[in-house]
Formats: sequence, structure tokens, C-alpha cells
Amino acid sequence: SRVFSLAMARVSYAAAGLLCLALLAGSAAAEDAPVEAAAEPAARRYLLTNIPEANDDIDTVHIFPDYPEGGLPSGQSLKVLLGFRNNGESPVNVTNIAGSVNNPQQHSQYIVNFTVAEYKTVVGPGKEASFEYTFSLDPQLAGHEYAVAFTAFYQDDVEKEMYASTFFNSTVAVLDPVGVFDSQTAFMYLALLGAVVVLAHFGLVASGLHPAVKSALKKVFGGGAKKSKTEKGTGGDHDSNEWLEGTSWTTHGKVGKSRKNK
Repeated sequence: SRVFSLAMARVSYAAAGLLCLALLAGSAAAEDAPVEAAAEPAARRYLLTNIPEANDDIDTVHIFPDYPEGGLPSGQSLKVLLGFRNNGESPVNVTNIAGSVNNPQQHSQYIVNFTVAEYKTVVGPGKEASFEYTFSLDPQLAGHEYAVAFTAFYQDDVEKEMYASTFFNSTVAVLDPVGVFDSQTAFMYLALLGAVVVLAHFGLVASGLHPAVKSALKKVFGGGAKKSKTEKGTGGDHDSNEWLEGTSWTTHGKVGKSRKNK
């Protein structure tokens, strides 16, 4: 009996020791295991990271009213107008419009995300609505072409299903701010002018007309200066009226002197 009690006590101590070791091992594993990040709420996710499909009953048109030709200047507030038509049988709620600047070679690479605009405007069946979205381009993007996209997000007011229509997705040339000196364009014009001058010079030399043209230019630009210099020296420092002889001025002067002598 005593031997059995001792055996049972040893077994209990061993089991307790094993249990402590298991608890310590579990605690260490829990500390080493990576902590799973909490799921980001859907409201906080940027809309363009998970764009839903478009609704076939929706038609869209767009226009850049201030710059319809294609290039968009940087450093100022711009706007794009969206025309939205609901051809379906259920009203839709236009909730947001978002835009982005992307790498033209890899559209999935976002360079700039524009501010998300909120509208919450219900467009009934067979109805149309227009929306204005404002944005701006960083001047640091000027001088290059980028893929620019704008997407409208809307919800079926009956089924509560979300949809999205990308109404503009094209490569756009980002221009220098309006009124700012375009150094690249000026350099291009100077380079073209220099090339024209060099080609004209070699053309005159090759045709043998260079000496004649050079002489003509000297006559045009140098002859006038020599002539004015000669005319300047005809007056002299003494009082001489020889060049007035035979004119009414000399007659008048002699009459005046004769009257004065009287």
C-alpha cells in the first residue's frame, strides 16, 4: 500500500512536470507566431483597389470643358464632366467618383490617386444626370505622358449591388503650368534655329556665294555707319555758312545785316 502510494505520487509529479513543459512550449510558440493583421474595414479601402463590374444598363460620356484637345496642364484645378444615363428598370445611386494617374506601360502601377468625391445622387430609370469631378496634376509630372483614369461607382437601389464604370481611361500629356516658361520647348526652338544657321552657312560656302553674301551684308550693315560718320564730320567746329549760299536763308541773313548797319 505504501509502495503504491509512492508510485502514484511520482506519477502525479511527472504528469505535473509534463503539463508545465507543455504550457511553456505553447506560450513560446504563441509569442513566435506572427500576429495576423486585423481585416481592414471595407469603408477604409481605396475604391480603385477593387473595382466592381459595370452595369450594362448604364451609359456614360465625358468631356474636359476647359481643355478638350487632350493635353492637361499641371499645377491648377481641373475638371471633368460626366454624363450618366440609366437605361435600366431600377434606380441607381451614384455614390462616388475616383481617379488616378498610372504608369502607361503597367496600368496596375498607381503613381497618384486623386481624392474620392462623394455624390449619393439617385438616378431613376430612363433618367440622366451630370456630375463634375475636380482634380489637379502635380507640376513634377509635367513633360511626360501618363495613363489617367476616372471611375464612377454606383449601387442598384433595389438589389443593393455595387457597380462601377470607368468613363475615361487614356494616355494624357501632362503640360507645364499655364504661364510658366517652357524650358524644353525653348531649347528645342534654339536648337532648330542653330541647325538652320549652320546648314545655311555650309550651303553658301558650297555654292560659292558666301563671299558675295558677306560683302552684301557689310554694305547693308557697315555702309550706313560709315556714311553717318562722314556726315558728322562735315559741320566742323568753326562757324561756316558756305553750304547755305544761294538759298533764301543767306539772302535773309544779308538783308538782316544791311538793316542792322543802317
